[in-house]
Parts: sequence; structure tokens; C-alpha cells
Amino acid sequence: MLLDSGVLTLCRLENTAPGGAMPRMRLVPVERCCYGERTVGYNRQYAALGVNERVDLLARVWQSRAARAGMFAVLEDGAQYRVALAQQLWDDDGLRVTDLTLERIDALYDVAGTAENDR
Repeated sequence: MLLDSGVLTLCRLENTAPGGAMPRMRLVPVERCCYGERTVGYNRQYAALGVNERVDLLARVWQSRAARAGMFAVLEDGAQYRVALAQQLWDDDGLRVTDLTLERIDALYDVAGTAENDR
């Protein structure tokens, strides 16, 4: 199995404003993972459409117990996705992997820990 599509960063959305200040929602990195892009099959695509969601990317990473639905994934090019589903699986070689079903988001968040966003 090749996980050579790039690196994604799993993040959680947090209010990083000090107490009493206006909320400042930012993505806080939890884990960096090499990923392999997978084919989004018809069954997965139509199942998502049935619940008013869409599947923009299916990414496979080495087993990640941190990955949860509702988290966010940020790719190297800055694209941001919401994790719709995280599935713990075994690959064809008997290795533990996690498949992340990702939905691209339009309103981008600042990512904590990046130089331009920590000012």
C-alpha cells in the first residue's frame, strides 16, 4: 500500500480567544499523517447524497485513533476538509489503516501553529 499522495494534518476546532474576549475559532493540529488518495465509489457517493452530504476525497492513513467524525483535515496545499467518517480497517496486507471520508469546506479557518496565523 502506498501512502504517497501527501501529508494531511488532522485538527480539532477550538475557541482560542482568552476568557471574556470575542470567540476566535481556529483549527488546532492533533496529528500529521501521510495519506493515499482512494477512489470514491458509487455506493459511498450515493449514500452521502442520501443524507445531504457530499464526498470530495477519500484518504487512507496509517491507523489513527485520534481521527473522529467532525474533525478537520488540512492538506499541504491549504485545502481544508471536514471529516465526515473515520473508519478503522485492515488493508490487503493485514496492516491497520484508517479511511477518512472528507467533505471540502468553503469557509476556511485559521490554523494554530502557523506563523501567519499566530499573530
